[in-house]
Amino acid sequence: MKCKAISSFVLTKLFFACGISLLSAKLVAAAVTYSVWPSSTTVVTADGSNQFGGNLSGLFYDPAAGTQPSVLWAVQNSPSKLYNMVWNGSTFVKNTANNWSSGKTLRYPNGTGAPDAEGVTKAEFSSTTIYVSTERDGSGSNRFSVLSYDSSSSATTLNATKEWNLTSNLPTVSSTNLGLEAIAWVPDSYLQANGFIDESTNQLYNPANYPLHGTGLFFVGLEANGQIYAYALNSDSTYTRIATIASGNTKIMDLSFDRDNETLWAYCDNNCSNRSTLLAIDTTVGSSTKGKFIIRKGYERPSSMSNINNEGIAIAPNSECASNLKQFFWADDSETSGHAIRRGTIPCGRLF
Repeated sequence: MKCKAISSFVLTKLFFACGISLLSAKLVAAAVTYSVWPSSTTVVTADGSNQFGGNLSGLFYDPAAGTQPSVLWAVQNSPSKLYNMVWNGSTFVKNTANNWSSGKTLRYPNGTGAPDAEGVTKAEFSSTTIYVSTERDGSGSNRFSVLSYDSSSSATTLNATKEWNLTSNLPTVSSTNLGLEAIAWVPDSYLQANGFIDESTNQLYNPANYPLHGTGLFFVGLEANGQIYAYALNSDSTYTRIATIASGNTKIMDLSFDRDNETLWAYCDNNCSNRSTLLAIDTTVGSSTKGKFIIRKGYERPSSMSNINNEGIAIAPNSECASNLKQFFWADDSETSGHAIRRGTIPCGRLF
């Protein structure tokens, strides 16, 4: 195929055929105006002292259900571990049930390797499956994968139940430390109701086209360029890229989908002054971006939090609101002052 000047609308479909890297193609969002953090609540530490030794990266908040308490899931990239943490009344502590007291070591499906675990999420809350985004193997080579694990296992080492290796489908990066940092799951119900466009077909997204993908899409973030990529991950470990989305920042460290307010949060660490952007599908009739995720709001970090190395975020559900506020969590990769987890608040309603 002969390459020529092309519009951003078709760039995603053509960049592989033309040999163009998205790192150089630069799908850049419009300039973002960043507002002050939407809550004045002081950010405080939410873990005990020196619990992880650094490298805590991704977070996911799993609400309480029935007799099961809420869980704050976290992944650590070195050593490669998954943690199940519960609230003890003053801090989040490592769960002692089912052999979680020291976290669980993560491996690839064949039981080998040390996945560089950077992000963590769940699809359906009722499922015991946890999904982890990774950027490299312990050997140091790039391996941009999403791995699934069975969190109900009593084993202290968890072998991945599936792997979706996205390396060949994503831009080449200049460093093995600039890979797949972030992951979030977005339900099909939201995508269909808001007319999401499937960029692989240039038609409205139709879940029936991907019968093995489950009930939603996985959105992953590449640190090197700050871009977000939406994928249908099939149960046979195949996948289809559905969309490419600008996060608004030059780098991205985590993603979290607020299911109550239908908002995708994209977060950057101290490289971007700990700024957040909030995205949603554009439903405006006649808009050139109708059916695509666009940035609706930007926020500076809370004034009570220093510009630390936060690589993970998580959001509590509206069901836990108090005085119209709900908890917001950060994971500090550097474990500044001996603490890796902090919490503040955001308003319970939609913010745009």
